[in-house]
Amino acid sequence: MVGTNMGKGSEQRLSESMQMYLVTIARLATGEEPLPLSQLAQELAISPISVNEMCRKLQAEGLVIYRPYKGVSLTEEGQRRACYVLRRHRLWEVFLVEKLGLDAAAAHDAACDLEHTTPDVVADRLDVYLGYPKVNPLGEPIPNARGDIPARNLCALSALPAGQGGHVVRYDVDEATGSFLLDHGVQPGARFTVAAAASESVLVKLASTEVSLCRTLADTIQVEREDTSQ
Repeated sequence: MVGTNMGKGSEQRLSESMQMYLVTIARLATGEEPLPLSQLAQELAISPISVNEMCRKLQAEGLVIYRPYKGVSLTEEGQRRACYVLRRHRLWEVFLVEKLGLDAAAAHDAACDLEHTTPDVVADRLDVYLGYPKVNPLGEPIPNARGDIPARNLCALSALPAGQGGHVVRYDVDEATGSFLLDHGVQPGARFTVAAAASESVLVKLASTEVSLCRTLADTIQVEREDTSQ
């Protein structure tokens, strides 16, 4: 069944710049704490003064709450608008990577243009065509047609039993360890199966290789397990 019309055309009244701010805040914000404007400015490569001015405009539109010296957070309406764009962006990323063979970086850049011009009916049909994907190629959740971001049940890779599949969400490691993981295909969005689990190590099977990870490293890798109940 094709999803409901989440946008209803109202998002078209927002400029692409405003949409970009809302989406960036939604991606960077964690928990209930306001997002520092310095972090937003750095991510967008825009001067802090310009970021300050835009956040005040967005607050006047009822889309964000701006707290001087603390940061900015999305209102309920701002979150809805952000999800409207995020849904299109991440669906296009899936299509561009899985169907056209682009790498994740190139797909992200192309999706940044497509996200602003995709009507509801196209986004919904794209969702159906792709088989209702839950995450983009980097493992980031795709909002549904109602604008809801599905709840995520994350755990450490080390917690999964042999035979369990899933995809990598994130990890916080030093540069050398990060390079090792990337060289072996362990990166955000990568799908895997736990081939074997021992007391000191975990053997992970990826698309074209297998890698053995010590338990302490597997503890630091956050994953989302595959739902086998469907």
